[in-house]
Amino acid sequence: MLLSVIILFALPFFSIFNFSFAATSYYAKVEEEGVFLYANPQIGQENQMFELPITYFVRIYENANDNFYYCAYKDVYGYVKKSEVSVMVGTPENPYVEAQFRVFSLDGIGLYSAPKLDNDLKVLDIPFLTDNLVYYGLLSGQEAIPDKSNKWIYCKYNSDKNNYGYVYSVFCDNLTNFLPNNEVFDIVETPFPTNTDLSELTPVTMGFIIVGVSLPCLIVLYLLVRPSMQREKIEKSKPKMRAKKHKDYFEFDDGDLT
Repeated sequence: MLLSVIILFALPFFSIFNFSFAATSYYAKVEEEGVFLYANPQIGQENQMFELPITYFVRIYENANDNFYYCAYKDVYGYVKKSEVSVMVGTPENPYVEAQFRVFSLDGIGLYSAPKLDNDLKVLDIPFLTDNLVYYGLLSGQEAIPDKSNKWIYCKYNSDKNNYGYVYSVFCDNLTNFLPNNEVFDIVETPFPTNTDLSELTPVTMGFIIVGVSLPCLIVLYLLVRPSMQREKIEKSKPKMRAKKHKDYFEFDDGDLT
């Protein structure tokens, strides 16, 4: 209990070393083809969610690791490779593609959690001629119809709730036309500096930090120990009862009252 309280009071002071939290976010521009949003901060096709539209932006929040930023494209959160985007200081007016499309399969079309025709992966069926599917990007997957495309569209379908997943592009049309985004801003070389290295702090700074961390701990320790000290003092100050010789009862000793 004591240790928990001390840690609770000390945490605000240790937080001065952490400058990478997402209190500040940036927009990062996709300036080349083949840049993907990843579900996990690990390189590999199995982690790719969809290809991000070239010339548009993702919003980055913090370093995920040495290779990836944690980011969002519209309302979908994931990761993007640091080497594949340009972090900029500025807020674009149109950071994301705003586009919708239609499905025209007579039997409707399945929405899948992966780009593959598999009933185990099916989220739901989208009715024929649904035309308000929100477009995010493309991902290569199963060529469900031979000699046709292997491209699947990652999208959002709003029925009773927002559902996200993939539809086979062969049965889709009427995609809203969108033009390249020409917005550019100054480049940010190091958007999220790494945590402060304690070895680089001066002795004076270290002294202030040690005092700042230790003082609240000492105060809390004193407040926790103080009640037991007071009880001990009260116990010592209580009059003692001593047995008188040849008597079967106790009497106060006058000396205990002085």
